[in-house]
Amino acid sequence: MARMLLNIFFLLFSLGACSAQTTPKTLVLQYNDFGPPSAANELIGMDWWQWQDHGDSRPRRYNIKVVVYRDVDLQNVEQLFPTEPASEIDYRYVSFTDAIHYLDRMIEENAIESLTLRLKETHQRITDTLGDVERRE
Repeated sequence: MARMLLNIFFLLFSLGACSAQTTPKTLVLQYNDFGPPSAANELIGMDWWQWQDHGDSRPRRYNIKVVVYRDVDLQNVEQLFPTEPASEIDYRYVSFTDAIHYLDRMIEENAIESLTLRLKETHQRITDTLGDVERRE
């Protein structure tokens, strides 16, 4: 009986330890965290509302958020962070793998030192929040 209680205790402790180590599945960033529109558009689209064919004729700053997600279905992410044109809420969705591959490539190009530094910071924020790159998808 004591052995069975010990096994149950160990099992419950192990489950608790596993749940304490879960990482968030999404991270919301700004459009410009991925560099200038001329580069970032390949990953997250142009820097105007996605429901428009083109940006405004007068320069304008659009509040576009980028949701990087890992270990969760895109459909769930879209439900958690819905795009709402009427409220000018624009989310772009990027998988962890796509974001990391893009950032690694742009960092390696090292086109402009200040841009490379910003991209490294974005890369670090993603891995700090969503987990190490080495972990299997």
